Amino acid sequence: MIRYQLALLAHSQRWLPPLLAYLILLGVLFSDAGSETRPLYAVSAGALTVVACWLTIALVDAEDPTQRLITQVHAGRLSTVLSGIVGAVALCSAVLMVIPLVWAALVHPGFSAGVLVDGVVAHVACAAAGVAVGLPCSRLLLPRIGYTMLAALALLGIVLLVRWVPVVNPMLRGLLGSGPGSAVALGLLGGVLLLAVSAAGTGWAVHRRA
Repeated sequence: MIRYQLALLAHSQRWLPPLLAYLILLGVLFSDAGSETRPLYAVSAGALTVVACWLTIALVDAEDPTQRLITQVHAGRLSTVLSGIVGAVALCSAVLMVIPLVWAALVHPGFSAGVLVDGVVAHVACAAAGVAVGLPCSRLLLPRIGYTMLAALALLGIVLLVRWVPVVNPMLRGLLGSGPGSAVALGLLGGVLLLAVSAAGTGWAVHRRA
């Protein structure tokens, strides 16, 4: 199922706009070799949240409802289809995550293992949060692209900008400040939990509508 979803995404070419936007952002971020690495990771991880959400919606919407029903019949269960979508976007996000991590290690002085660990955990947490936002905002629940855009922008704004939501924002503020402390680990826990709740809730809602 993951291979099928990756092939579907590649064939649709809907991955190209977020990839280009992400690479342009990274080119601007890492152009100054004298910058501190953790704040740059905060920005690239936040951007990965948006990209992962975009890829999730693009992948789900690459199939019309009839095609998705055929896929579900062949898969046997909706949970298998959802797992394939999450797995495919996770693999894409893992590839995108490597780019800023390696880039920073090559061009920034004073790079340490602790910084690398913080960067890895932050990007994983943000990718999980992005997929979690994208699932309920996709055509699985919202049939019109206008509703999808409004819902995705609203949820991304809450996850990224609202301080008291313990998922992404506290972690990114920690990376931007003097030190992340435990915020990175809590951000990873929050991102994974949000993804689990989102996948379960989306699957339940789809079953209710069927």
